[in-house]
Parts: sequence; C-alpha cells; structure tokens
Amino acid sequence: MLGIERKQIIINILKQKNRVYVSELSQLLHVTDETIRRDLKEIEKRGIATRSHGGAVLNQQGEIKPFIEQELTNRSLKEIISLQLGNLIHDKMVLMVDASTTTKLALEKLNPRLNLTVITNSYSLINDLSDNDNIKFIATGGECFGRYRAYVGSDAINTIRHYNADVALLSCHSLSLDRGYMESNQLESDVKCTMREHATKTIMLADHTKFNHKSLVNSLQLTEVDTLVTDQQPDSNWVKYFNTKGLNLIYPKPEESSAES
Repeated sequence: MLGIERKQIIINILKQKNRVYVSELSQLLHVTDETIRRDLKEIEKRGIATRSHGGAVLNQQGEIKPFIEQELTNRSLKEIISLQLGNLIHDKMVLMVDASTTTKLALEKLNPRLNLTVITNSYSLINDLSDNDNIKFIATGGECFGRYRAYVGSDAINTIRHYNADVALLSCHSLSLDRGYMESNQLESDVKCTMREHATKTIMLADHTKFNHKSLVNSLQLTEVDTLVTDQQPDSNWVKYFNTKGLNLIYPKPEESSAES
C-alpha cells in the first residue's frame, strides 16, 4: 500500500470516529507505530487533525473542502468583493496571489486588458486564466496539495522569496479582532505569510461569514495587512479598530448595494 493511500484511510477513519489510535492503526494497516506517527504528523500539517498522546483527534474546523465545493460556497459574496477590487489593481502590477477561491474569482473579474505579472501557488488559477495573453504567470511549484489545488512546502516558499511584488492578494479561512487572520492548515499559512513578506502592500479578501470565527492556525496579524475587502459593512468594533490603526477597510456603500440590486 502506498503512503498516500494509507493516509487517506486514516483520514477516512478520523472523519468516521473523530479520533484514532496509533496502536490500532498500525495493526489495521500492517505497519509500524513509527510509520503511523509520521502519517499523523503529515495529516496534522494539513490541518485535518491534532496529534495527542497515542493518536490524533479530528479538527472539525480544519477539515478542507474540495476546491470545487469551495468555489461554489458563498459565490455571490465573493463576486461582491471582486467588484470592490477594481480600483486597487493597476496596469503593469506584479501580484502574488494565493490559492484561494476568493482571489481566483477576483482575478477573473478584473479588467482583462490589464497587463499583470502573477506569481501564484494555485495551479487552478493558472489553468483557468492562461488564455489571457495580458497575464504573465510564474508558478511557485512545490509539493502538490491536491484538494486545495495548490503548491505548498519549502520549494514553493523558496520560489516566492526569489521575487518582489507590488501587491500580495490573499484570502483567509477566518478572522477575529483578538487572533487576526487564520488558516485551516499550516502549509497554506506559510505560503501566505511569505507572500506578504515579499510584497509592498497586502490586500486581504474575506466575506462577512468569516468574521469573528477561529480556525486552527494563527496566520497574519490584522496590522500586517494594509487593506481588507469584504462584502458588507462589519460591526462597529471592526470599523473602529481599522480607523484607530489606520488600516483600509473596503466594503460596498449603501448606494452601491442599491444599484447592484
């Protein structure tokens, strides 16, 4: 049995039972305890489970949906966010773009005549927009994170470090005033943090359903992102915080919402 097949079996058991034990898995899969521990370590890196003494526990908040399912989730909200982005991206910009469905849709909705250089770890983004001759793509390469259609790991990060961008265009799994921007797994968080470090400005795209929730991995502080674009006005605590910190908070104004409807 291949390692990838073994890990998928472990993930399926986690989803069924919420918890697994090293000793039981080693007997079931006919491998050593050490092999199972290595598998669980990799599964933990993907944000699916947290290792505990003798086994691991499923992270309900960390489970990663298939990419196609994520593309359909809250699509109307992502389209509203995309409309707010037009004035922030200009001709001849260099962008670092993560592998989220929100940033992918935003890039699809930009003026197709813009000449852009896009450095990305999303092979779905490259595949779907490669017909646009005005966009020059630079793929990070790296370990293939299939369910997320992303390249991750040290090779992807080293490629990002080789370049400098005008804007890092990112999304997140959730965000809160006390924890900042969060991700469901460490691998994607590492990529996004590196993109932010190598861009002059960072723009975060997040619809209102992600506000005031917590995810597995603390990723970026709120003050590390220059502009947050969302689909509706957040509550007054968010508005006050952004005003106090001098950060940009962009959302549709009432007249824009009326015109859209």
